[in-house]
Amino acid sequence: MANAVDTSRLLGVDTISGIVRGAWNEAVQAALQYGPTLVVALALVVLYSLVFWGMSRLLHGMVKRMVPPDARPLTHRILRTVLRLTLVMLVLVSLSALFVPLAPYGPAVFRVYALLLLLYVGWGLIQRFVSQQTERWGLDASLELLLRNVVQAVWAVVGLYLIFQQFGVNLLPILGGLGVVGLAVGFAAQDILANLISGVTLLLDRPFRIGDWIRVKDQEGQVSGLTLRTTRIRTRDNEFVSIPNKEVAGAVVVNLSAGGPLRLNVLIGVEYKERVEDVRRVLLGVLAQHPRVEPEPAPLVLVRELNSSSVDVIMRFWVSEANIASYPVVTMQITEAAKEALQASGMDIPFPHLQLHIDGAKGLEALLPAALGRPAMPERGEP
Repeated sequence: MANAVDTSRLLGVDTISGIVRGAWNEAVQAALQYGPTLVVALALVVLYSLVFWGMSRLLHGMVKRMVPPDARPLTHRILRTVLRLTLVMLVLVSLSALFVPLAPYGPAVFRVYALLLLLYVGWGLIQRFVSQQTERWGLDASLELLLRNVVQAVWAVVGLYLIFQQFGVNLLPILGGLGVVGLAVGFAAQDILANLISGVTLLLDRPFRIGDWIRVKDQEGQVSGLTLRTTRIRTRDNEFVSIPNKEVAGAVVVNLSAGGPLRLNVLIGVEYKERVEDVRRVLLGVLAQHPRVEPEPAPLVLVRELNSSSVDVIMRFWVSEANIASYPVVTMQITEAAKEALQASGMDIPFPHLQLHIDGAKGLEALLPAALGRPAMPERGEP
């Protein structure tokens, strides 16, 4: 029919079928051309893996017999890294030799391998140099961490630039073109940049060091790490909390460890009838018996306030820097021991109580005698 419509052409089935047939033919030709080479490459990868597995076992065994125990972890790590880099280099060089399109990259791969080894050895020497200089100048762990992070970032950028150079790629024009993009990203990542700047400020200002016990807002714990973005503390419940450096830099930071021993105060109330000297004698005995209370400076028991229903007495004592981690438990133990000692001495600890005096409540006159077990008063006008 003249007006018949070719449905296959209309729906594009013929076009799709032609594309699929063309792709299949190209895949078959590629398999015929590179299939044997690919099998050889896979066989070489397996062979290299077995050889390096045997060499790794042999060399690590020699390290265990010949290297001192304190240097074994570092030696094992260096040996493992060098062997892995060598394995990857041999695989890539073999692939570039087997596949013609990859042949120009063979020398570049070997140069990158040598460059990575130099960068690895150089980074080890730089780490050793930074450690020696921080120890020489008496810098703490936080500043050493800052130096390591900065040097590591610079070393990584230099390494990437040199690696791309081996493949004929110049990163300088690319980095120049990324300047505008970096400006836009900077506006979008203001919080991240603020945390970075605050981290550098904290590392330079040093309100605390690694291992100090600090209190920031509603968090209290030991500083376990300080990065360029967050401050990490470990609480007494063994919870690790990461606080953005921007919040730490803008908050009041209480350092519990900076001054050495820590003074604690425990408040307890006694009745007005008790003599202060007797209370002081009992409570000083409690403080003297606790093993974590420092004898010097000497503990004190002082009257802090004359409250409405009690005499508030404060026990003031010191704990060593080693016991700062457990000072909440110390205060709880002191409070419990003080209560038991006062009660054992016949002294009472007051508690708030309320006395109600009712005047002129005529409506309750008939109810109060019944509550007290007495007959009710007759109302006026009754015989």
